[in-house]
Amino acid sequence: MTTLQDLNSLREFQLEIMGIKMVIDIEKLINHVIINPDKDTPISGEFAINGPKYEIFRLLLEVILSNEEEMDNKMGYKSLDNSGFPFKLAFNTLIEHKILKEIN
Repeated sequence: MTTLQDLNSLREFQLEIMGIKMVIDIEKLINHVIINPDKDTPISGEFAINGPKYEIFRLLLEVILSNEEEMDNKMGYKSLDNSGFPFKLAFNTLIEHKILKEIN
């Protein structure tokens, strides 16, 4: 049994954000910033990271995670109307790139 299977029993304790359960998809994030290795790379398993892309996604996540505004979970997405422009832009961009996603 893997660690993820052990943690599945904790899913019932997940908190809702704006009326839905959301997570950051780490695998999608990694796939967005890793540059496929060149076939001529002499070392097996070597990869590169797209620095500017990584920094943009890091900043977008920082905006989302450091947001101090109070949101009424009962109002769901309607409570997002009071959010600032940086939060809305970061939120929409992360959803568009499937890094911030709803879980079932």
